[in-house]
Amino acid sequence: MKRPSLAVRRYRHSSTHPYYLDLRAFNQGRKFFKTKAEAEAERMRQITLRERGGREAIGLRLNELAAIVRARSALAKHGKSINDAAGFYLDHLERIRRCNITVAQLAAEVLAAKQKDGFGALYLADLRKRLNRFARDFGTRPIAAITVEELDDWLRNLECAPKTRANFRANIGVLFSYAERRRMIDINPVKRTSAPKLVDKAPEVFSINELTALLNSAQSTSPDVVPMLIVAAFAGLRDAEIKRLDWNEIDLERGFIEVKPSKAKSARRRLIRIQPTHSAESRNMADALCLNVPGNARTKIDRVCDSAGSQHWPLNGLRHSFASYRLAATNDAATVAAELGNTSTKMLYSTYREVVQPEEAARYWKIGPSATDNVISFAAK
Repeated sequence: MKRPSLAVRRYRHSSTHPYYLDLRAFNQGRKFFKTKAEAEAERMRQITLRERGGREAIGLRLNELAAIVRARSALAKHGKSINDAAGFYLDHLERIRRCNITVAQLAAEVLAAKQKDGFGALYLADLRKRLNRFARDFGTRPIAAITVEELDDWLRNLECAPKTRANFRANIGVLFSYAERRRMIDINPVKRTSAPKLVDKAPEVFSINELTALLNSAQSTSPDVVPMLIVAAFAGLRDAEIKRLDWNEIDLERGFIEVKPSKAKSARRRLIRIQPTHSAESRNMADALCLNVPGNARTKIDRVCDSAGSQHWPLNGLRHSFASYRLAATNDAATVAAELGNTSTKMLYSTYREVVQPEEAARYWKIGPSATDNVISFAAK
């Protein structure tokens, strides 16, 4: 059998790459080159590789050589090479090594990855709190060793409301989803745990009288919190978005509030129309107040609630009030969802539809200040 040779050859069918090496006898194709010097350099590299391989082959035992030949033949039936097999097995060994990563180590890795991905501080703080709680019980265990049964029992034994348990389940799911994507585990066991049953309750909103009492109390006891209350109640911004908002992002001339991507929970820019009944008081307040959240805002709002005789502040009550009264007034789910920063109308319809009556919605959007003897008070006009 003629031994294949490595020689630089001329290729007459190309004006840009007139030289080539024919490596098909060595299970490679043909390589083309612009100059003869480049072709000669590659020829010497190929000869060196084969000589090195020959020296290594001489040092192999006969049974090892026979095993290589058998493996090569068996893989060839499936169109694969020994290099393909080696790469596959090395990847398998790396997965086994990575499976030994502990829950605590993976939690730190996930948090670092989410921070690099640009997730907000509030999301990261909540994720860190729940992963740290999980790591208290499973921190030293390999992530691949956690079973569905253990997760089910752990979630059920949490002393918390069903909604909180659902939040824990979602955040622990983030941890295991990351492990699944990185091929540390084959499946996400959290998906096989039992989800708690959540009672479909209508969101708690402020009544007309409650909101006017709250605004009047704020005006008399802590006027510096009035702007943030109005923006929450009549524009539907989240607390975190209000804390990041600057007054110059409220365009009174054009009648819009701009929530920039860096300040929105969804990282998407949105414009919220200022309702005509509230543009005037916004302008008046802008002369004396800025929208920056005042110091001790939580303490001041508690004082406002006490002064207003309010014993209970509904969770996200002002944002829920905006969504409910706005949807009832407009019956335009797409517009309201966009103003809230939601990506679809599904949650809006399932949560806020028919929470309040249209007549009450009409009164809500007429709430505004009136001045008597230089004293400003709020009422439904």
